[in-house]
Amino acid sequence: MNRAEIDKFLEACDDLLNCKFLVAEYKIQRLLQQLASASDVCSLVGECLEQFNRDREFAKTFVQDGQGDFVCLMPSEEYKVIALVFCTLVDIENKKIDFVDFIKRFFGREENPFKAFLDTMIVPFKKLIEEAFSYAENDKDEDHHDNEDDEDEDDDDNDHVDDEVYENVQKIAVQILSELQFSRQDNDTQNAITICKAIVKTAKMHDMEVTFSLAIALKSTKVKQIKFYVKEICHLLDL
Repeated sequence: MNRAEIDKFLEACDDLLNCKFLVAEYKIQRLLQQLASASDVCSLVGECLEQFNRDREFAKTFVQDGQGDFVCLMPSEEYKVIALVFCTLVDIENKKIDFVDFIKRFFGREENPFKAFLDTMIVPFKKLIEEAFSYAENDKDEDHHDNEDDEDEDDDDNDHVDDEVYENVQKIAVQILSELQFSRQDNDTQNAITICKAIVKTAKMHDMEVTFSLAIALKSTKVKQIKFYVKEICHLLDL
């Protein structure tokens, strides 16, 4: 586990939690960038997305109450919280959700709508990721020392470059999954989603034969929307 990467991601979460509304979209962009750079967090989000039905869960979360007011009812399942917040932030970043309208619509009845959004969505998102990686304060120093020892061992490990390739392929697979959330679900798209979920699950095996096979299968789907991502994966694997 790479504590340095997770630390940077959690710092980006704190930056969003402590920022002013006017710069929130920039902070969301930075948070997603740090998430993409944190392989362990990327893997966790990918696993949550694997079980997540985006359209169904959004319809259950962002609803109208009996008085016709819009409300945000977060799911109780932890994996759904992680997946739903991630997808919402991606939609905001990609302008598929108008951030100002979103805050007004679903949190506008609160005294401080932006704070209500943070407390409802970002706080539990960050907390669940901290818990997933056992981020107890009294463990941090010990874990940092462990990482230093691991880095020394890595100096003598000729496979560390290959490890980075697996991590990068996994990151791209997560990006593809988020990109295809809104796509028309034809056979090629469904196949691409299935293959990317498999890449996310198997990347930690560090099995080159499996990774090559999945990459070749992904390439054969020929989904134009993800052509650039597939090209990146093929370049990483010299395919």
